Amino acid sequence: MASLTSAVGREDRLGGITLHRPTRIEELSRRDESSLQRLGKKQVLKRRFGIISTLGLSTTLMLTWEGVLVYFGFGLANGGSAGLVTSFILSWVGFLAVMTPLAELASMAPTASGQYHWVYMLAPKSARKLLSYLTGWLSVAVWQSMVGMGGILCATLIQDLLVLNYPNTYTPQGWHGTLLIWATVVLAFVVNSILGRRLPTIEGFILYLHILGFFALIIPLLHLAKRVDATVVFTQWNNDGGWPSTGLAFFVGIITNVGTFIGADGAVHMAEETQNAAVVIPWNIIITILFNGLLGFGMLLTTLFCMGDLDPAMESSFNYPFVEIFYTSTNSVAGTTIMVCIIIVLSYSATFGQFAGASRQLWAFARDRGPPMSNWLLLVNPRSFLPLNAVWTTCIISVVLGVINIGSEKALESVLSFTVSSWEAAAAFPLALLLWNRVTGKIRPHWFNTDTIATDDDIPLVWGPWRVPEPWGTIVNVAGLCWIIIAFFFSFWPSSTDVTPSTMNFSILMTGFWFLFGVVYYLIIGRKYYNGPIIETKST
Repeated sequence: MASLTSAVGREDRLGGITLHRPTRIEELSRRDESSLQRLGKKQVLKRRFGIISTLGLSTTLMLTWEGVLVYFGFGLANGGSAGLVTSFILSWVGFLAVMTPLAELASMAPTASGQYHWVYMLAPKSARKLLSYLTGWLSVAVWQSMVGMGGILCATLIQDLLVLNYPNTYTPQGWHGTLLIWATVVLAFVVNSILGRRLPTIEGFILYLHILGFFALIIPLLHLAKRVDATVVFTQWNNDGGWPSTGLAFFVGIITNVGTFIGADGAVHMAEETQNAAVVIPWNIIITILFNGLLGFGMLLTTLFCMGDLDPAMESSFNYPFVEIFYTSTNSVAGTTIMVCIIIVLSYSATFGQFAGASRQLWAFARDRGPPMSNWLLLVNPRSFLPLNAVWTTCIISVVLGVINIGSEKALESVLSFTVSSWEAAAAFPLALLLWNRVTGKIRPHWFNTDTIATDDDIPLVWGPWRVPEPWGTIVNVAGLCWIIIAFFFSFWPSSTDVTPSTMNFSILMTGFWFLFGVVYYLIIGRKYYNGPIIETKST
């Protein structure tokens, strides 16, 4: 009986009256609801995610060490092995500098709305509606395209397996890839709808697969492959793209490692389904960057030291050079197939978290009357407490994006570049505004007042329980903004100076169109309905 009462709460006797003393879980639940209420939002979604499940979602959806294998061929052509090592370290440090201020904001306002809510809190009153809307508009593009990018990755990996096992009979076609993309999207949809209640458990399990898969690949590579001299790995620079200088080629290839860290804010959009979100989400962000960066750097070094003769890998018929490296190392089709299947399983698993983040971000934006059809998108299923309409919409958008694979052999690179540029732009607004507010002293200490609504014009902003002490907070904030400018600028560049319609990087067209369309939509329709984060409830 003692264990039962400790699980649900403690009961004490006082003057013949039974008093219920809340447990730690009950206290955290009340604190989460109070925190959300101070942001003007009602608790609608069920808080099913804990520390491990949230870490599993954010860590695995990024596909960092898996992405190193997938994208490193682009970096080898533009920068070489030395460029890959250097750019990974810069990307790792740069994203840590970007995500640390965002973690502070996640502690101040732990809401699924994320960046656009923070922009509205921080921006001057005259510009807050437009800046907030554009940030939310870009965030929708980021997360929806991320699901499409995951589908393209799974499809092209399966096509590589078919080429490996049936080299004389199978010829990859764009429409083959599109069908495989649709299959990936449908599976992610099923997990996020029918199995949506089990998603935290699934994500916790995938975290262990993420770690075990890393060692399942790195051990056979180190044991079987011939080593490349360290001088080659750390001093060889390439400029196969025909750029005027090796330095420029390095910056063009830097997107290879920038892309592997996109999605580090995934936990932010699950904040309203996470227990003790004001503390768990910021720590989740930092741990995710550090942990995935460590695994990614280990996989990068292992691959570079085990790549052998680079020319056969770069000139092979595979979409990704790492498949040829695996085959050369193992000298076995079966062994290579198993190793590639590990990457495929983890890539499929990543789409579950990407799909969840995309649907929650879309739902949150619809809750504040941002996108078209908001009244329908904001509905939450009363039985599952899941935003199923947003889940359906994410599925449909991803299916449409899959058609891109038919017309462009560089579809993955274009979608990756578009995702990177949109993410960097959406992150730049809150980082710049946070820097302005912190240097002008407009944010009060955490203990100042914890019973206020942070979107109220007359009430000062208050730091959350997770904060970087000064002056380090300001220094990191500035460094993050500098990194965003570099990554954003070079995300639009093609892989070589010899550009054709099939190899063109269409991200500048995609990003520009989406941004301008958002501005026009806001001026004509959006501003009639969007007035910033809606205050659904007043704090008492």
